[in-house]
Amino acid sequence: MAPSRGDGAEPVPLDLSYPSKLVQTLDSHTGPVNVVKYNHGAKYLLSGSSDRSIRLWNPSLGKEIKCYNGHAQEVLALDITHDNAKFASSGGDRAVFLWDVPTGSVIRRMQGHFGKINAVGFSPDSQILASAGFDAKVMLWDMRASSRDPLQTLKEASSTVSSLILPSSPQIITSSHDGFLRTYDLRFGLLTEDLIGEPISSIKLSNSNPEESILVSTTPTGSSGEAKGEMKEEDKPKLRIFDRKDGSCLQTFTGHDTGGLARWAMGWGYGESTVLAGDREGRIWGWNVLDAKSLPSHPKQVHKKQITCLEINPRGKEMITSSLDGTIKVWHK
Repeated sequence: MAPSRGDGAEPVPLDLSYPSKLVQTLDSHTGPVNVVKYNHGAKYLLSGSSDRSIRLWNPSLGKEIKCYNGHAQEVLALDITHDNAKFASSGGDRAVFLWDVPTGSVIRRMQGHFGKINAVGFSPDSQILASAGFDAKVMLWDMRASSRDPLQTLKEASSTVSSLILPSSPQIITSSHDGFLRTYDLRFGLLTEDLIGEPISSIKLSNSNPEESILVSTTPTGSSGEAKGEMKEEDKPKLRIFDRKDGSCLQTFTGHDTGGLARWAMGWGYGESTVLAGDREGRIWGWNVLDAKSLPSHPKQVHKKQITCLEINPRGKEMITSSLDGTIKVWHK
């Protein structure tokens, strides 16, 4: 969970910083921005909005490169093939779109869900695409075939499936509002269920130790956020690090108020010495992974409304945040 301290007698000091110098504000969207996603290599960025459009950016230059239109309702999820030639999108119109990046054309449209589609994800070889959503189903689509039907449908969840990860080809990790974290090994037909207890909003594997640690955000059903009064402890949203091998909770982070919204930004800081989250008022919260204490001078005001997504590039020099205020902000170290 913690960064390596090396073999010498002197411990390596933890870098608790993250990109916080605002260099660009991208404001072409005309509605809330629900999702941002780096391409592989992190040179370009895709964003999806409630204005029903998807936009391709060069974030460092603040330049919009292309706009993709086709969805009938809000765009909630994006993922990109490993060669960056195609991407998938989904949202409120219950359809999954497969796009050609350079031409902007829709290669394929996949239907079968009976509600909003919250998540899409490609396998590492980009041959399988998974989609999941409000109907509590996970559908697997074969990218090599042109069949209209999914290759397989996973129906174990009893409520909305909020997010999914395909870390290796036979494996799928899903989270649900039913409080379960599920890991499928499709090769051997195995399913492991970990009961987190509260509705799970999103999940992110550790970059350095993906087999060992996973970051899980939960939003209890009681945290409506209507009143400005003090929230009960059990109603507060939480970020937790879990051990993937034995299911134990390694660390818990609280304090932020997400207004009861099921979609809110969270992620590992660079080097995984910190975790970050966004709140309902557009502030970023940061915690030290070792002791779960808030970082100095946090929370920081960075947007006018709820932060929906945050991404830190693999080199740690750039961070992207998106918000219900309709903007995307680019931060450098």
